Amino acid sequence: MEKNHKLSVPVKTAVVAILTALCCVLLLVITACIPTGMIQKQSEASAEYFSQREPFAVLIGDYINSIQDNYSDTVICDIIYCIDTKTPFKSVISAKYTQSTHEQAYDGYLAAVRGEEEINNEYGRYWHGTMVLLRPLLVCAPVQVIRVIFGVLITILQIAVICILVKRKHIAFSVIYGISILLVEPWMFFTSFEYSTAFLVASAAALIILLLKGRESDDVTMPFFAAVGVVIFFMDFLTTENLTFTLPMMLLLLDRHPSYSGKEGFISILKNGICWALGYAGMFFLKVILLLIVAGKEVVASSVEEGFFRIGGEVRLGNSNLNPAADPWTRYSGAIWHNLSSLYPETLGELTPAFPVITTGIILAVGFSLVYLLRDKIDWNLFIPLGIVALIPYARFLALSNHSYVHFFITYRAQLVTIAIFLYFVYENGISQLIGGRKK
Repeated sequence: MEKNHKLSVPVKTAVVAILTALCCVLLLVITACIPTGMIQKQSEASAEYFSQREPFAVLIGDYINSIQDNYSDTVICDIIYCIDTKTPFKSVISAKYTQSTHEQAYDGYLAAVRGEEEINNEYGRYWHGTMVLLRPLLVCAPVQVIRVIFGVLITILQIAVICILVKRKHIAFSVIYGISILLVEPWMFFTSFEYSTAFLVASAAALIILLLKGRESDDVTMPFFAAVGVVIFFMDFLTTENLTFTLPMMLLLLDRHPSYSGKEGFISILKNGICWALGYAGMFFLKVILLLIVAGKEVVASSVEEGFFRIGGEVRLGNSNLNPAADPWTRYSGAIWHNLSSLYPETLGELTPAFPVITTGIILAVGFSLVYLLRDKIDWNLFIPLGIVALIPYARFLALSNHSYVHFFITYRAQLVTIAIFLYFVYENGISQLIGGRKK
């Protein structure tokens, strides 16, 4: 009798996640071996570029959703430049860079490329996997050009996703999806790696899930989502990281419909979500273990402490440490309405919850009223699972309340899936009835 040596799904998922993690580390080390001399000219140009810009420049008026994050991009470029090619593995794990006390990030980067200061800081809690793309590109282009390249890649991937949706007769959703992308300021992806990296991974994951052979089965998609969890933690683990799960999951549920029941959709979200989370967490623990080996327990302790601070750490009611700390209710509620604010033309200054909360409430009320008044029969087998996916960004905002409260101008774009699902729900069960009459 012939034996079946086919791997079980959990084992296959674990193997895929481990191999993905190993490939990420290998690529990081390989790119770290690129001689510093090869990126010298473009690093100097990049440092000069950053020195002429504010760390958080506002590109359009005073609108909060047009804030350009030059600070984070400067730090990653500084880390890339300070890589020691003689000890690439140790160097990429410890992630050291140059920035003295009271210096701006661009001052440290300028000092590094000019050889004026020694490496004096570390950012070991991150993988900084963006270096896999940035360091080779810095051989031939400065950051302002690479930012545009990232934006172009995202645009191409998203156009491909929309084309596939149209080809598969999801015409209405493809239009709604395109509108949803426009509502999260996609032009900002051309201005900062902090915004574009996670969205680039999410866009690639969305395209792959639509092309993945056997995507009708969770046995195929579970290893895929585990690999995506590994990749996003490696590339950029605290921006719109959850979008790398919610975006492909939304498209997967839509593409599987109507062959899946609501229960099967819920189970699929749970199984694929757990795999994504395990891949994400596994990459975190791998970083901690390697950092412990390379840098010692003191560096690990401070790095982990800073990382966990983003979960529920204290936030201030102002821009100074002298301002009073927010109470838990203010922090948790602020983590939600701050992110809602960025969807609207809110300007810099003292943000208040009134406008985003009231405006959002009105939009929801109008949408659900249209559905209530015009509905025929709601397909709950599709919209209950999609509704769960739509709520995931807000669960993330609450779970990482410190980070979501402070960095809302970055994290708010995770609401892309929420917008798309809400608009599609209103269209399918309300507006389409108004346009074409009730379904027979």
